[in-house]
Amino acid sequence: MSVEIILKELAEAFVDLARPSVVILWHLTVNYGLDPRYSYIQFINGNPAFLSFYHYLFNSIYTDIVVAVMIFSAVIMLVYNSLIKPYPATRLIIKMAVSSVLFIESYRISVLFLEISLAFYKAVYTLKPDWYSTVISGLSPENTLISILLNGSYILAIMLLFGILIIRQALIFFFILFIPVASILFMIPGSEKHVIKFYRIFFEIAFFPFFTVIILYLVGMFNNPFLDIGLIYVAATAPLFFVTEIYRYFQGSFNFLESDAIMSDISSSMEGITPESMLNGNFTMETTIPDISEDLIPGITDTGGDIH
Repeated sequence: MSVEIILKELAEAFVDLARPSVVILWHLTVNYGLDPRYSYIQFINGNPAFLSFYHYLFNSIYTDIVVAVMIFSAVIMLVYNSLIKPYPATRLIIKMAVSSVLFIESYRISVLFLEISLAFYKAVYTLKPDWYSTVISGLSPENTLISILLNGSYILAIMLLFGILIIRQALIFFFILFIPVASILFMIPGSEKHVIKFYRIFFEIAFFPFFTVIILYLVGMFNNPFLDIGLIYVAATAPLFFVTEIYRYFQGSFNFLESDAIMSDISSSMEGITPESMLNGNFTMETTIPDISEDLIPGITDTGGDIH
């Protein structure tokens, strides 16, 4: 038996094994990754064992963390008031009130994020009656080499998608457990940006399947198996980029509004300036330049001596 015949038989064996492997992997992805029962409902309804562990942490360990954070915040405030300037009492009260509300309602807030995301997700997911048969077409080309490349690429793409969806579920459990801790840390001066970032990441993870299912809905629509593979790769990697860019867009919009307000102040300060007054030097222009320098003491003071 020649080497050519052996290689050919091995290639055919790989193709015969790869075809059912693609189907099995896709079924696992749809059932355990995309199905709302596992992608959302298991978190919204709550697993009894998980809820029992969550309540144990909340009522036992997290209460000790609350005391420690309050003591730490008091020490920071004492140092700040002694060495820099008095900290506004109103700001401290607001921060403590917001932190307390977020801490007490942290589980409900997490579930609310998931319920909102589920409503958007189901609007797209229910459009396709049978997600299991989406990737089965186009797996049997006549050329053996193309068949190996096609099926191998399908396997890698689906494994990547499946792995990311399962990791996302594990991360949701992680965030639900630790959102109370992040919430109570909000009262510490300088922690606002980090707490907001923590919530933002959880929001992105919660909405991840919504963007994923939109892209996967296109799979099989164009009768091009190689395009389908590309769509699966995009569905596995692009959603977090979309959500992050949306956040940056809104952040940029707020920055634009702020800069527009600054320009309005400059324009108002230039009212009454005429060519004659400029030639005679009889004009004054007052404007306030915002402080955009880096923090002198990260998390505590800025150039104006204000605490964050």
